Amino acid sequence: MKRTTLRNMKCGIIMTVVILMISVVPVIAQSVTAQSEAPERSLEGVWVTQVTRRNCETGEPIGATSQTQLTFANGGTLLETVGPSILRSPGNGIWKREHGRRKYSFAQRFMRFDAAGSFVGSGVVRVALTLDETGDHYTSTATNDVLDVNGNVIGSGCATSVSTRFSME
Repeated sequence: MKRTTLRNMKCGIIMTVVILMISVVPVIAQSVTAQSEAPERSLEGVWVTQVTRRNCETGEPIGATSQTQLTFANGGTLLETVGPSILRSPGNGIWKREHGRRKYSFAQRFMRFDAAGSFVGSGVVRVALTLDETGDHYTSTATNDVLDVNGNVIGSGCATSVSTRFSME
């Protein structure tokens, strides 16, 4: 009788260990997998951007490179800050993640003014961008339309940019 009781106790202990192993091992494996596959960084944040206007046909640069600052907010909105200008307003827009790894797009609109400060139309910029592997830099291509006061396209252009995430470091 003692052997049977001992055998039953050993079986009970073994069964408990097996049940614990079955319960714990998947949790540990899932945790390790989650750590090794870090989530992709989002576009959200503040970006310092160097924009190069380009000839749409040849890709050759037109004029000097300009600097802008873009703020991508949670929920898909963005704000563009440009240097002081009486000829245009800052841009406001929307952004979204596209299919594909680290791919995003955004569209922004700004108002245009003449030298006297009168509204003469707007500009719309459409951008496709790719974050680098670190999530701290991106490159982009853009098209832009120049619109008159009635929303008619009166000109267009192309640009590329390189951007760096602004950080506290």
